[in-house]
Amino acid sequence: MMRFWSLVSPGAILLLATPLLSAQDVSPVNQSAAQPATQAAPKNLTQAEAVFSPEKKLQYFVLEHRSPEKMEPSDAEIVSKRKRDILAAAEFYGYDMSADAWTYEQSVCTQIPDYIMLRYSSKNAAGADSIFTVLVPRNGGRIRIVPVLSHGATRFKPAPKDPRNFQLFSEVVPAGLAKQDSGPEGKWLALSVCYAEMTGARPQVPNEPSLDLHMIKAPPPTLRIAIGGKEHEVRFVEPVSKTDYKLWDITYNDAGHVTSVSDDTHSFGEPVVTHPAEPAPKEMPKPPAPPVK
Repeated sequence: MMRFWSLVSPGAILLLATPLLSAQDVSPVNQSAAQPATQAAPKNLTQAEAVFSPEKKLQYFVLEHRSPEKMEPSDAEIVSKRKRDILAAAEFYGYDMSADAWTYEQSVCTQIPDYIMLRYSSKNAAGADSIFTVLVPRNGGRIRIVPVLSHGATRFKPAPKDPRNFQLFSEVVPAGLAKQDSGPEGKWLALSVCYAEMTGARPQVPNEPSLDLHMIKAPPPTLRIAIGGKEHEVRFVEPVSKTDYKLWDITYNDAGHVTSVSDDTHSFGEPVVTHPAEPAPKEMPKPPAPPVK
């Protein structure tokens, strides 16, 4: 059962929900190893029932990723049959599929049950990345492409902030599922990570960033609901390097459709260690002798 805390601000009353992590498939990250958050092995957690532990541990929420060899046979067959259509759709957006060595993997997102989501990537001779996402319909229909990077360059509008992708996400996530999972009783973190993956990211979301001293100022995954319930806002952190993290902020309307996104980059704060001087001893006056009776 979800738990909420009421917040009062000058402009609105918000409800704050803590991230939900399942007791299954949860393994703690050893904090004694001097290892940045980006190097910790992510665990595939599910957003279900809340877990309350007397000892807090740094854990990560990630989607499952499958290589072509690990895909379900039915999905692999669909991708194989639609390979020519995938290549043609990618080339329409300017990706030369014959030039560089392209690889792909599947992102398993249960909020998009009617599509297979694939992330294609390659590097050119100079080391610049090209990335795009493909949504392959399981029941036939149009292949959808989300351009992300082309030889290291983004499009005029970065993929996460492109309104075209807001609309596409609304089309591929069933309406009932979008409405449910963008709200307090749904899997709002999983839904939001699915959007991030559709637009090219690979988030590893820490449940309690402050457990890592470098991320002590970063917020945990939260759901804020505006007064009246007309707007839902999901925030979570994605470490992207040893020195930086992205702060995702995805806003949904009451139907569960994405209306705005930001993914600004912030620097990790350095732990503050002080070495105060030893206090100088202070001589106290000698108390008078007790009276003799």
